[in-house]
Amino acid sequence: MGILSKGILVLAVATAGAAFATRPDVDGVRVLFRERLAGQIADGSIMPADNGAAQALLAACQISPGQCARVLEGAVSMEYTDRYLWASVQARAPGFDPLRCIAAFDRLICG
Repeated sequence: MGILSKGILVLAVATAGAAFATRPDVDGVRVLFRERLAGQIADGSIMPADNGAAQALLAACQISPGQCARVLEGAVSMEYTDRYLWASVQARAPGFDPLRCIAAFDRLICG
C-alpha cells in the first residue's frame, strides 16, 4: 500500500469519525430547524408571494422571527432516522410540501 493510498484511507477514517461525532441528535436537529425557520421568516423566503394570508402572517412574524419560529415549529412533525454517520430528517407541516433534510457535521442541509 503506497503512501497516497494510506493517506486517503486515513482521511476517510477521520472524515467518518468526524461525521459520527458531529451528527446532531433529535434535539439538536430541532434547534437547527428552528434557526433555519427563523432565517426564512426574517428574509421572507418561507411563504409563497401569491398567498395573501401567508404574507399577513409573515409580516406579523417579522417582528420577532425567533419567537414566531418557536410557535410554527409546534405545527411541524419531524421524522428522525439515525444513519450512524448522518441523520435523515423529514419535516411535514400543514399547507407545505414535505421537506427532506440531512443532518451531519452539526448542520441541517435541506433540499
